[in-house]
Amino acid sequence: MSSQDQHKGLAIVTGASRGIGAEYAQRLASRGYPLLLVGRDKTRLQQVSEHISRDHHVKVIIECLDLSIVGAAHQLFALAQKSKTPVDILINNAGFGMYGTFSDMPMTRIREMLQLHITTVVESTRLFLPTMIERRSGAIINVASVAGFLPIPYMAEYAATKAFLISFSEALAEEVRESGVTIQTCCPGSTETNFHNTAGYRPTNPLGSQTAQEVVQASLTGLDKHRSRITVGWQGWLSDRFLRFLPRTLLIQMVGKQVKPRTRD
Repeated sequence: MSSQDQHKGLAIVTGASRGIGAEYAQRLASRGYPLLLVGRDKTRLQQVSEHISRDHHVKVIIECLDLSIVGAAHQLFALAQKSKTPVDILINNAGFGMYGTFSDMPMTRIREMLQLHITTVVESTRLFLPTMIERRSGAIINVASVAGFLPIPYMAEYAATKAFLISFSEALAEEVRESGVTIQTCCPGSTETNFHNTAGYRPTNPLGSQTAQEVVQASLTGLDKHRSRITVGWQGWLSDRFLRFLPRTLLIQMVGKQVKPRTRD
């Protein structure tokens, strides 16, 4: 490891126990960043940490923390301060999906999604950003989704939270554009992770899905170029173009018919 690597600040990855989060951890470790990995599955976090420690000579801290509870962002900030290492990168990746009719959704899960996808991300950004601006260095990556480009019936709250993340992150990116800090919105399409199993919905993807490796590669390559928005996968490419040419109401109806739960005969 070079002396330059030894002086890199901490990289924080939430939702780091699997999928896109675990891949971010691997890639950042390969770049020499010491890591604070956060998730709810301690066993999986330990496995990710052991794999990284075997392949890369970086410090890895793992913490079990439920980011869907009130005050979680402040707990995360306190953990970072305890490490006594300046934070160079914050990746707000933790999230989950829900599928079905909104009126049937458990209120508890709705609150958890809003807290995790919106409140914790906003509060974390507010807590970590000032020091980055003061140092004129750092990056925050908020992992959204192409689902945030358009309202999606039967995944209404998920798509809405991702739309918020896109709007919030792009606005902040402009605010800090001359500060030396990069804020990136990463918008993957359908990705080969455990997300759909958790959401209870398995989409039909005739053109296939991308891997977590492809998502993170695109994100970090964009970060190297200080790009504020990264769209990954054919779904994003198609969504961008359909939104330009087709009426919004028609698109929502089309998506609703595609996503609507199928009734059994």
